[in-house]
Amino acid sequence: MVYVLASAILAAIAAACALFALHSRRELASALDEIDRMKEERQVIIEFLHRSADDIGSGANREKIYKRIVRATALSCGAMSACVYEKSPDGRLVAKACEGLFPPQTRKIEKQKSGELRAEFIEDALRREVVEPNEGVLGEVAASGKGVLIRDALKDPRVIRHEDESLKIRSLMVVPLVFRGQLGGVLAVANPISGRAFTETEFSLARSLGEQCALALQNAEAVSALIMKNKLEFDLRLASSVQRYLLPENLPEIPGLEFAVKYLPQQLIGGDFYDFFKLPSGKIGVVIGDVSGKGISAAILMALCQTKLRYIASTGKSPAQTLKILNSEMVRAMRSDMFITIIYAILDPSSGEAKFARAGHEPPLLARAGSDGPAVPVKSRGMALGMVSEELFDSVIEDASFEMGPGDVLALYTDGLTEAADPRGTEFSAKKLAETVSTLRSRNANDLNEEIIKSVETFMAPEKKYGDDLTLLTVKKL
Repeated sequence: MVYVLASAILAAIAAACALFALHSRRELASALDEIDRMKEERQVIIEFLHRSADDIGSGANREKIYKRIVRATALSCGAMSACVYEKSPDGRLVAKACEGLFPPQTRKIEKQKSGELRAEFIEDALRREVVEPNEGVLGEVAASGKGVLIRDALKDPRVIRHEDESLKIRSLMVVPLVFRGQLGGVLAVANPISGRAFTETEFSLARSLGEQCALALQNAEAVSALIMKNKLEFDLRLASSVQRYLLPENLPEIPGLEFAVKYLPQQLIGGDFYDFFKLPSGKIGVVIGDVSGKGISAAILMALCQTKLRYIASTGKSPAQTLKILNSEMVRAMRSDMFITIIYAILDPSSGEAKFARAGHEPPLLARAGSDGPAVPVKSRGMALGMVSEELFDSVIEDASFEMGPGDVLALYTDGLTEAADPRGTEFSAKKLAETVSTLRSRNANDLNEEIIKSVETFMAPEKKYGDDLTLLTVKKL
């Protein structure tokens, strides 16, 4: 009897220990998940601060910092769109920068004008949008200074319901930009790319980014002091070696065409890249691109992109079809906070025919030999690689064609050139670049590039400090 009782007691103790161990393991797993989440959020904030400091150190104006804010927030939170609103002296909120198609929040979009691109139409509507104090969710957040997470925005009467399916807000986060108790604006983030509702984790990340945004805007020196950190020398050297290996050593020598490239990375590792390759038809492929971020991850992504692009292009597909396939393959290899803007052009040296597709990159400029006016941007629609779903990417991107006659000049470039700023913060701009290309179009390709860079550095004088990597690729028809 004693033995049976002792056995029962021991069994009960063992069961209790097992239950306690299971509960402890669950608590440990939950704690580890929370630690991982905090580490991930901390890394996002550190990267954002680092990039903001680069902008501030280069003398960036508020508009450029706003652009950095919305891009970093949308990518980090996995959102389709984001918009930052600045508080004006009269207390109203004014939209300053937008990433993606962010729906206006004070009124429904008017009927789209005939022939006007939807993205341009929405951007114009946002530029004219003013949010009154306490108006809607944005005004509520500005008045209270507290962020709002709306998981199901379709059921919330505070959120504008647009008829256009692509403008409907299904989930929304709005956070204040507050520095030392002073409201500078609000940051709104809409619609996760995954299609689900925003989570508390993403809301926490958005709030943290909002706090750091306010800090970056209000105290540039403090931000610079906070985020200064050294990158590992090994990573820098390795990424730099990879990049040097990938970029063409020599320019192509093609009868009928003249090429020149100016590549000025601002660190050991640049985010820009370019490429040339001959196609089976006797035509030549020309590529220019810009990978988000820097360092070894950007260099590896660049290597994947260039290798895959060369292979796909060798099959003879059109530029748009090539980029569709490239996006489909690259999106699976890219982190959610990375993307690539790119132009892929196919040039026919004999006929002068050119066909290209543009995935979120700056439009190329074409200067005609017989024209006295500025070079004109050759536009086509397209979104950056890895930024949106394959379906949306494929539905937007398109081919554009034109012909180059003798003496015509085609200039492809990255935003580091047009965003180069003078001491007052005024950017060189695409308009000034177009005028400069037109003025210099009689020069050979190499001299034209050199003179453009001189013009930009004269504009920036006396500091002549670029805020971003710069690549200028020029093609002249002989």
